[in-house]
Amino acid sequence: MSCLPFLVVMLDIIARLPPKNVAQCKLVCKEWLDFILDRKFVRAHCHYMRASADQKLLMVGWKTIEVHSLNYKSPGFIVPRGVARPFYAHPSRMFFLASLDGMLCVCLQNTCELVVWNPLTTKFKKLANSNSQGFYKVDRDALGFFVDSSDDYNILHIKRRRGTMTVYIYSMELNSWSTVRFLKHRPYHHYTYLWSPATLCGGGLYFVVTQCRGRSDGLSVIHFDVNSKSFSELCFPNVYDDEVSGSLVNINEELHMYVCIGNYDYRREIVLWRLKNKSWMKGHVL
Repeated sequence: MSCLPFLVVMLDIIARLPPKNVAQCKLVCKEWLDFILDRKFVRAHCHYMRASADQKLLMVGWKTIEVHSLNYKSPGFIVPRGVARPFYAHPSRMFFLASLDGMLCVCLQNTCELVVWNPLTTKFKKLANSNSQGFYKVDRDALGFFVDSSDDYNILHIKRRRGTMTVYIYSMELNSWSTVRFLKHRPYHHYTYLWSPATLCGGGLYFVVTQCRGRSDGLSVIHFDVNSKSFSELCFPNVYDDEVSGSLVNINEELHMYVCIGNYDYRREIVLWRLKNKSWMKGHVL
């Protein structure tokens, strides 16, 4: 072991261990602790865990938060492991908004504060400040989690208050908020528009924006380029109906959308569309 380079030990051996064992490795020495908390290690560990047969599912109950193991190679019941919260918040009063590389962005309902939390390392950071930045309204705002071209983790917060919209970006590297411009002369700041959770795919965050009851002519897709920090608008798939809804999903770094036609009580059709060169290609009908 003494002959192995430090990076080989950490990135090729320790990073392949289950989260529980990685957490124990933090106790070896300060050098290991600092490196395990580094984003380079976090990404390597997440990469190996995604390829592992033993997947983890974070389940939020009324009173507890637990990690469940899902192993498709050796199915069977495994006792779930409870997750301790390093900040005061009842699980039923927490909204999980986004995740990236093992980190979660959470809204604490009692205070509306945004928190970035890593359940593995138990590290967390409250993003709210005295300038009213970092406070989230679940029924009005939208949020995305991304890494930009400078390898910095960022939170995109689309904030709607009193008929106005302000877009903030929080930089974890700089520990500060900044503002970016939204599209000009667009009505999406009104409360009649509902924003979906962000879907990260191919260097962009994507939102489905729905007006009122979800008519096909009141739907659009908003794209945010994580490198240029700019917005653009995409058309919705070519569907015409009085009851339409869309859900975005990243499949192998290609953006897809499940388009449901009909109301919640009676789905007439579900179609999978794929985005290619800013146009939607119709795929499977479910």
